Amino acid sequence: MKLVVALSGDAMITRGAMVRATPGAEALRTLLREADVAFTNLETVAADHDGPHTSHPLTPTLTADACVLDDLADVGIDVVSFANNHALNLGVPGMTGTIRELAARRLAHAGAGKSLEEATMPAYVDRPTGSVAVIACTSTFGTGDDASGPAELMPPRPGLNPLRFHTRLHVRPEQLAALRAAHRDLGFDEQLKYAVDMGFLPPLPDEQDERLFGQVFREADEPAVQTWCDPRDLERIQRWVAEAAERADVVVVSVHGHEQGGALTEPAAFQREFAHAVIDSGADVVAGHGPHRLRGIEFHGGRPIFYGLGNFVDQIHLQDRLTPHTYDVFGVAPGSPGARAAATSTGFPEHPEYARSVVATLTFDDGALADVELWPISLGRDRPAAHRGAPELASGPEIGTIGEELAELSQRYGTRLRARGDRFTVHAAAEHD
Repeated sequence: MKLVVALSGDAMITRGAMVRATPGAEALRTLLREADVAFTNLETVAADHDGPHTSHPLTPTLTADACVLDDLADVGIDVVSFANNHALNLGVPGMTGTIRELAARRLAHAGAGKSLEEATMPAYVDRPTGSVAVIACTSTFGTGDDASGPAELMPPRPGLNPLRFHTRLHVRPEQLAALRAAHRDLGFDEQLKYAVDMGFLPPLPDEQDERLFGQVFREADEPAVQTWCDPRDLERIQRWVAEAAERADVVVVSVHGHEQGGALTEPAAFQREFAHAVIDSGADVVAGHGPHRLRGIEFHGGRPIFYGLGNFVDQIHLQDRLTPHTYDVFGVAPGSPGARAAATSTGFPEHPEYARSVVATLTFDDGALADVELWPISLGRDRPAAHRGAPELASGPEIGTIGEELAELSQRYGTRLRARGDRFTVHAAAEHD
């Protein structure tokens, strides 16, 4: 029996009428509705602005009326990830309020909850053709946004499902010497010694490492950034993936992260480590979110990893309510000329690559992956403000532009794309030859 799963990118939805009266928008809605299960990453607190705003650095608050979720349901979305750096923009009340509003519309969610285990556990969507489990986590989040388990006399903390990671910066000997001197001359050596002596900061376990300016450095022949998953988080998520694989026909793992490798379009090393590990534990597909632009596609064990699906909805500029923190982030005073426009504008419209995205449809036949198709979508960066950011299937030359970009990004992983009319099929190189 065939089961079709549709995966989309980041949904920064703040206003209604997501589906415009255009053939491309209607075709996208048909595509999503015809899938057995359709998924997106919800990057908006949609709880009628309930809860105090948070003040995490460089994180403008993204909020909307709860009715925007009606548009997601109308377009065919069945399940969302709510593990990202915006989910707690209005604190725990905003997070739990959004979860209630999702449930009221029969939209499943994963990645946030009243405790760490609840935030980690899968969301299940059951259809006559089969069952899909979704597990969601994020590596980018504010301090205190991550959920916790209970202690002996303390209740758990509500929040997100975290994927923490570690970083080591490799630098040349002369670079390390300069860093040491600057750290000493600025008085930070004394502060660091105090923190370690008082037990506030544990000593580094490896003698080759040094802690300078809040980072861990190691001498090396060439500069490099080394990252790896926190084993506790990785093992916890793998445990739930293995359980989901026994209880569902298809397991989707969603991971949100702003981190990068050597370029914006490359995943960090820990992100690849994570994707490979959860597939080895039973995941059928990994969907990456957070960069707001396309990244390459890799196959591991015959199962696809989408390192970046791009934006699905981008209505940041249409927010109705802004917090004082949002104005602070953009350096403008509330009520000053052009303040609202400045605080709701991002660089996305200035850079066309952030308006090029895809919806991926995966067809499973009796649990085995049979087909992967990519449907290029456009967010209409040249449309008037009220219409900009709403998705529709791309047309004309834009289809080829998106396909060429993804083909180039995926080539390094041995993945190839083949044009099929207005969409592309995706293959591991060995399958394509």
